Amino acid sequence: MSSLPFTDQQCFFVAIFVFIILGFQRGWRRELISLIFILLGVFLVNPGNFKTVSSFLVRIPSMVGLLITGSQTSANPVVQPVANALGPWGPLLLFAVIVVVGYLIGNKIFPKPATPSDRFFGIIPAMISGAFVLVYLGSFFPKDTNGHSIFTVALQSPDPANYVSVIVVIAIVAVIIALIAARAKRPAKK
Repeated sequence: MSSLPFTDQQCFFVAIFVFIILGFQRGWRRELISLIFILLGVFLVNPGNFKTVSSFLVRIPSMVGLLITGSQTSANPVVQPVANALGPWGPLLLFAVIVVVGYLIGNKIFPKPATPSDRFFGIIPAMISGAFVLVYLGSFFPKDTNGHSIFTVALQSPDPANYVSVIVVIAIVAVIIALIAARAKRPAKK
């Protein structure tokens, strides 16, 4: 196996830095909507319970039929073909769709951030989103008995729990900068 010229920690921080830049550009309102969708995707569409989600989706027509007509339209829906329809990439694809929908909804609902404080506060939900996306991706890809990825690029994904203190420090710095930027924009009282 070949490995990247970067360590797992460097890759983790580069990914978090990308999310920080996105959060700064998009503002806290848009990033909060994105965070909600990312959390929804992480908790609903993980590889372990993808069959449960697909089972629920297949049963929706029979539930609607039960509510409208009082009788079920199909007694025993076939779940297995739906769970296997997208193959092993189904959960990852569904997660990506949920994340993209969250970003699009966040962009449509809220305008671009008007103040620097809105931008700096956007860093906080962006970092949390980035950590959850990295955790999801780390749990999605299969690993060997040593905990390393079985793909040709051996990249041990870092545990975001080890970096909580760094993320908290970055969040505190972002809040301080946002508060300073908000105070600087206020006109002086006479």
